[in-house]
Amino acid sequence: MKRRSNTAALEWVAIIGAVASIGLLVFNIVSYSSVRERMPAGMIIAGVPVGGLTPADAQAELARVYSTPIELHYREAVFTLDPAQISFRLDTEVMLARADTYRTESSFWGGFWDYLWQQPGKVVEVNLTAEYSQEQLRDYLKDIAARYDSPPAPGQGDSVALTFGAGQPGYSLDIDSSAAVIDLALRQPTNRRAALTLIEDTAARPTLTQLEQVIGDYLKFREFNGVASIVVIDMNSGQELRINSDIAFTGMSVMKIPIVIQTYWLWDTEPPQETLGEIAEAVLESSNFNANLLLTDLGEGSALRGAQLLTEHMKQLGLQNTFMAKAFDQDTPVQPILTPANQRADFNTQPDPYIQTTVSDIASLLVMLHECASTGGGPLAVVFPGKITQSECQIILSFLAQNQTGVQIDGGVPEGIKVAHKEGLSDNAYGDAAIIFSPAGDYVIVEYIWTPEYLNWEYGAPLMADISRAVYNYFNQLPSSGQ
Repeated sequence: MKRRSNTAALEWVAIIGAVASIGLLVFNIVSYSSVRERMPAGMIIAGVPVGGLTPADAQAELARVYSTPIELHYREAVFTLDPAQISFRLDTEVMLARADTYRTESSFWGGFWDYLWQQPGKVVEVNLTAEYSQEQLRDYLKDIAARYDSPPAPGQGDSVALTFGAGQPGYSLDIDSSAAVIDLALRQPTNRRAALTLIEDTAARPTLTQLEQVIGDYLKFREFNGVASIVVIDMNSGQELRINSDIAFTGMSVMKIPIVIQTYWLWDTEPPQETLGEIAEAVLESSNFNANLLLTDLGEGSALRGAQLLTEHMKQLGLQNTFMAKAFDQDTPVQPILTPANQRADFNTQPDPYIQTTVSDIASLLVMLHECASTGGGPLAVVFPGKITQSECQIILSFLAQNQTGVQIDGGVPEGIKVAHKEGLSDNAYGDAAIIFSPAGDYVIVEYIWTPEYLNWEYGAPLMADISRAVYNYFNQLPSSGQ
């Protein structure tokens, strides 16, 4: 009996153990089932660990992380972008659905086994799915650019030293590149900051308006009481400065530029040595006599006819204010020519009624000559096809470049710089017209000055040289006025 009692006790112990084991198993299965309803351990959605969280909690955590403002840096300025400002929206339904797929596709009993042995869950990542308004982001960046961009500042001109400062560089927001770095920051759960991309701009060159101001202030400083006509044309950009540009002046020896051009229009082949000598004397020695010989050839034996033909050709080129009613120093009575410039009532430089031009016309003619010499094209080639070639225009420029006077326009340019020009003088007026081949680029400059009284050389020539120096320094931004 005693042995039977011991056996029964063991049976009960076994039964109780089995029931306990089954109960524990059921308890763990129930517990695991509850855990399985949550995000698996190791689950990462859009870079955010959400293992063990319910879908609702995971959604809330994602919203919290990705609603954090983006810290933006614009040079020293720091500010924030609230994702809501650009309608940033997480597609949590899609991301949670993908996460749930990983959960439901995994083996229940395999997961239960890992749960029993407290094995770490396999890392599973779900990529971010989100969208925002790119248009709103660009508008936001445009607003930043409007408030923080700093355009380059041009250097200021000095009307005494006749120089221009180097100016200050600037910077501007690169909107496309900045949008890309913000896009990257928006998609990061941590380190949500971005350095906006800037474009560094070099210092701006002074404007032509500043050059005009410097020249105007300089003329006041020199107490100039006459009329100054000036045209400056940048041959690279085509920008122009015009000061009293359509006022009639005596043509003076500057008119020898169109005379030489007309001489090459006349000859289909290289002019004879005698004619080349006349060109050299007319340009380099400013000989009226030799200029008249060139007009005589143009007019087939008549200097008067040559002057009239030159005038006709100038009109064909659109130069309505440039004419020679007769040759230099010619006493033949002729009818004066009326032009828009010499009919003005506001300015009167008392020009020679028979030989006139304007700085605007002469500047245009030099631009045509430069274009012809550079490309073989331009108005000279269009108006006179086959009559004036590129090589002939280059030869004309070489003659003008040999005219090294060292005064007026030439006097304001450093030594060694090519200056193709022709100057002219009268009692009350000086003129000079040039193409400057400077290191910073070619430009045309034409200056005419007139005073009601006799124009003293010691006053007028340096004044024109200083204006030329200011223009040269404008293009080349020399640090000082010295040459």
